[in-house]
Parts: sequence; C-alpha cells; structure tokens
Amino acid sequence: MSVARFAKAFGSALGSRLSIAAMNYGLFWWLARQLDADRLGGFSLVMSVFFLVALLPLLGLSIPIIRRIASNSEDLTGEVTNAFGFAAPISLLVAFVISLWGASAFGAELAVPFFLIAASLLPTSWIIVAETCLVGRERLVDVARVNLSESAMRTVTAIYAVHAGYGLDGVFASFLLFRVVAALFYLRFAGLPVPKWSHWSAASQRRNWSEVPVYCGIAIVAALASRLDVILISHGQGLAETAVYAAAGRLYEAAQMVPTVLSLVIMPALARQFAVAQEQFRVSLALVLRCCLLIGLAGALVAAAVAQPLVDLLYRSSLTGAGPVLRWLVLAAALMLTDALLSSAMLAAKAQVHDLRALAVGLAVLFVGLLLGMHLLGVQGAAIAVVFSVLVRVAMRIHWATRHFGMPPVWGEALRIILSTAVGFVALTLMANRGAVVSASVALVLFGLCYVLSGGLGRRPFTTLQAIRSDIVNLAQRRRASEP
Repeated sequence: MSVARFAKAFGSALGSRLSIAAMNYGLFWWLARQLDADRLGGFSLVMSVFFLVALLPLLGLSIPIIRRIASNSEDLTGEVTNAFGFAAPISLLVAFVISLWGASAFGAELAVPFFLIAASLLPTSWIIVAETCLVGRERLVDVARVNLSESAMRTVTAIYAVHAGYGLDGVFASFLLFRVVAALFYLRFAGLPVPKWSHWSAASQRRNWSEVPVYCGIAIVAALASRLDVILISHGQGLAETAVYAAAGRLYEAAQMVPTVLSLVIMPALARQFAVAQEQFRVSLALVLRCCLLIGLAGALVAAAVAQPLVDLLYRSSLTGAGPVLRWLVLAAALMLTDALLSSAMLAAKAQVHDLRALAVGLAVLFVGLLLGMHLLGVQGAAIAVVFSVLVRVAMRIHWATRHFGMPPVWGEALRIILSTAVGFVALTLMANRGAVVSASVALVLFGLCYVLSGGLGRRPFTTLQAIRSDIVNLAQRRRASEP
C-alpha cells in the first residue's frame, strides 16, 4: 500500500470512527433529556448487549480471514462463502439466546428491544463477512462510508421515533431497519462476491473451527471486558443507576478514541522495526511506553478535574452522580493507551496466547472488583474496578514485554508514574470543591514533584529531559527514514 493510499484509508477510517462516536454520543445525550432514568438505563443495557455480541458471528476469525484475502484473492468467492456459512448459524443461535434472555430477565418493558436487537444479528452476520472481505482487499474507505451512512440514518430515525412517541421500541426498530439496509447494500456491492453454495467446503469449515479457540477467546474476553460493567450494574443496582454510570461511560468510550488512534499511528513504525531491527524495536518500545504512561496519566489528572463540571454542563441534575464515576474512568482511558500499545506489540510478535492471558486475568479482576466495588461504593465502586482491571492488564503486558523483548527495566519507571498519579489524584479529589482550575493545578504540581523526587529524572533532571528529547527526535527520524 502506497503512503498516499494508506493516508487516505487511515483518514477515512479515523474520520468515520470519530463521526460515528459523535453521533452515538449525540443520540445518548438527546435521549438523556427525553427519557426517564429507567428507560435511559434500559437503552444503555440493550446497546451494550448488542455491542457485546455483534462480533460473535465470526467468533474472532476476522483477523485470519483478512490475512488470507490480503495474500490470496483468487478464491474470493470461496472465502466469502465459507465465512458466511460459518457466521450465519452462529448468529441464529446467539439471536435466539439473546431474545429469550432479554424477555425472561427484564420483563415486558425490554422484551421488544431485546427481540429487535437479536433480529439485527441476522443481517449483521453478512455485514461482518462483507466488511472483513473489503478490509482484506484494502477498501477501508468503502467500509467507512457505509458505516457512517448507516449511523447517520439510524441516529436521525431513532430521534424521530422517540419524538413521535414510539420509545425504545422505535429506537431499536430503526437499528434493525438500517442493519438490513446495510446488508442489502453489501449484497449488491461491486467487486464483492455473493456467497454460493457450490463454493462451500467442509475442509474450509474445519480450518475455520481449528482457528477459533485463541482468536475467539480474545474477541469474547475483550468484548466482555468492555461491557460487563453495564450488565452487572443493571442487575445489581437497577436501571436508574445504570443510566448514571452510562452517562459517564459514554464519555469514557469517546476518550478511548485517543489511545486507539495513537496506537494506530505509533505501531506501524514499531512493526517495521520488529521485522528488521529488533534491538531498535526494544529501545523504541521502552521509550514509547514511558511517554504513554507519563503523558497519558498527567493528562488524565486534568481531565479528571473537569469531569464534574462537564457532567453538569451536559446532563440534567438527576445524572450529576456521573461526575465521580467519570473522574475514575478517565484514569482507565489513560491506561488504555499503554494497554493498546502493548497489545499491538504482542500481536506483532505473534504472541496471541499471551495477549489472551492478559485479557482473561483482567476480566477476572474486573468481575470480582465490580461485585465488591458495587457493594461498597455503588456505581463509583464499579468505575474503580474498571481502573484496577486495566492496571492489572498493563502490568501483565509490561512483564511479558520485559521478558520477551529484553527491554531496559521499566518497572521502576512505571511504579513511579503510577505512584505520582495516585498522589495527584488524591489531591485533586480533596480540592474538588475549589474548582477545576485550582484542583488540576495542584494535582499536576504534586504529580511532577512526586515524580522528580522519586528519581524519575535521575540526579540531573535537566540532562535527563534533554536525553529524552533527543531519543524522541531520533525515533521520529528513523521512522521517516524507514517509510517506503
């Protein structure tokens, strides 16, 4: 892929993702002003369940399918046919389970929304296969356009449905409608083959199932880690508290765009270095890891200071409890930057099993933490559990990277940064009633002092800063020199 083509594809995918995130948040913000707390919590729950199961039809096989299509497009019809033959039965089974569970667990009020979401999995099974094929053929721009168009039409229609009095049934009916429209569009998409029974292959299906365990585990555990909090809160705290948590959670999801995008920008250079210069890769990864932790957590303190004013500005008074929740979740978003970076390094090194292990342990910590945190501190305790689960994942990934790549020791540096963040966060919490500017300033000053006094910049801080700046400049120069 040429630089210009890559830039176009990356820009389209990034712009589409940001636009869709903005529309999803806009819809939630509007619903927060139109629906009572129970119905808003119901909306958040049903959407979380859908996002949790939306990738299940392929059981995580998107990555190997993309690789095969990218390297061999001669049997494209066969690849698409067998992918859809794999995904369609699974989507039917998942749809049946979701519909039955929604009706039995949440009663008549959410039975129809759960049924509509379950039904939308049927066209989704074809959509995910079609988009996997297009990504493998490096047609990200086409996928971005379809996703953006679907999201825009769904958002407008959902707003109209609520305005017209159709409630959540109308919202999720619009979701199903435009899932079907997108699936039909892909069926008639030029250059995208339609599944044909004559191309179905038992050998291909056996190959698909043989690849499921690790990739499916990664997909399921990652999806659970991102949605388990809302599901458990809806059971343990009720839909009204779910709405409070979701008000902060939507902003947390938007904040996660930063680590996602930055990891995409950084990782191509690291991936090239891993292939051709492992020693350089070790040094670069250690440097980027240090910068991600230091800059990310310092920025998180500023974001935490404005959490409550932001919640008060965006939501009605009944959701003001989202402020303390968001204050914790921004720390998790900052840690996600390092987590995404190290996860990408693991996949570049073909260490999927280690990636899955870190995700699984983090999920276990999250589950226990949610139960304990909700019991002690309600939804704020749930947010604290999210922070600690991500922190455990990051610690496991750092341990693996240190051993696997033989990187310079980073444990002391990581602990200094986390300790400094804890000191700054405590100060920020104690100073919260003094206003965002004062609390952020005090938190950053204490963060910096704690970091320097604990030896973060060595005995000669200014010399160390100049060395770090030189390392960053050299890394950028090597990256430009390695670009084709």
